[in-house]
Amino acid sequence: MVLLSNSKAPSASAVAAGVINPVTGRWAVKSWRIDDLLPEAERLYRSLEEELNIDVYHPMPLRRFCKNKEDQKRIGRRLRNLRYADVLGDFHLAGDCPEKIKDSYGSFDILRAAYVDLPKLLEAMRARFRFVDTQFDHADLRRIGDCWEYKEFKAAKVVFSEGAAMHGNPWFTLLKSALTPIKGETLSFECPELKLPHSIYHHGKWLLAYGDNRFRIGATYSQDFDGADPSKSATNELLEGVRAFVGTELLLQKEKQLAGIRPSTFDARPLLGAHPTEAGLYLFNGLGSKGASVAPLMSRHFTKYLLSGAQLDPEVDIKRFLNP
Repeated sequence: MVLLSNSKAPSASAVAAGVINPVTGRWAVKSWRIDDLLPEAERLYRSLEEELNIDVYHPMPLRRFCKNKEDQKRIGRRLRNLRYADVLGDFHLAGDCPEKIKDSYGSFDILRAAYVDLPKLLEAMRARFRFVDTQFDHADLRRIGDCWEYKEFKAAKVVFSEGAAMHGNPWFTLLKSALTPIKGETLSFECPELKLPHSIYHHGKWLLAYGDNRFRIGATYSQDFDGADPSKSATNELLEGVRAFVGTELLLQKEKQLAGIRPSTFDARPLLGAHPTEAGLYLFNGLGSKGASVAPLMSRHFTKYLLSGAQLDPEVDIKRFLNP
C-alpha cells in the first residue's frame, strides 16, 4: 500500500481538535450510531498507540452548560431516558461549576468523551507506512489493463480520501453536489486567570482545557467563506465564545488560530463506495465534523467491503446519491 498526499496542503484532519462528544446539537441527542462508534474508536486508537508507540487518545470529562430553561427541561427528559444512561451523568445546579464559568441554568456531565491528537497520529502513520509527500495530479492517473498507473506506481485499487478537495477530482464530479465544504476555525490560547480542571466544557462552543493554563476553543461553522486561511471574523467569534463562557474580560495570550475545510454532506453521513463505471476507483470521504469518532468504525467497514466484498451500509454508500 502506498499513501500519496501533500503534507503542506490544507487539511481539516491536520488542524482538528479531535473532540469526541457522544451527545451533540441543540437538542442534545446521541450522535449518529454513537453506540457502535465509541467502542471501535477506543479499540482502534489504543491499538494504534501501542503499535506506533504514541499517546493520542485522551478520555476526558465533559461538562455541558444549559443556555435556558428549555435546555433544563430537555436534559431532564434525557436523564430519565434509559437510552442515555451510558452517556449522561449528573446534573449540576446553577453555580455548581468551576470558578469563573458563567452558569445561570445549570450543567450536566457527558460521559465517554475524549479528544484525539490527530496531528500526532497523522505524523506517526506517515512514518509507519509507505508515504510519498507529493501533490496528486489526477491527470496522471490512467487505466492500463486491469490496473491503474500513476507515474511509477501501479495498483488494482485506488482509494480517494481527499476531504473537501474532492471537488477538484475529475473522476467523481458526479458527487460534487453531495459534499458541502464547511470551514471551521479554532483558537489556542493561554490564560493564567482561568483556573479550570483538565476537561472539556461546552457553553455554546466547546472549550478544551489542556492544563498548565493552556486552552483551545472552537469551532466556527461557515459555509460561505473566502479561502482556507484563518479569518478575522472567526477570531472575533471565538473570542466572543470565550466571553460567553466567563462573562468577564480575561487577559488571553493568543497562541495559534487554525482553520480547516470540513468535508460535510447534507445528510451528515460519510461517502463510501465504488465508482459506478470505473472499476478499481473508490471513495472514502464525507466524515464532516465528527471524523475522530466516525473514522475508526467506517474504516473497518470500508476495509471489509474493499477486501472481502462485504456489503456497504446503505446509509453511507455513495449509491444513495447516484441512484436516488
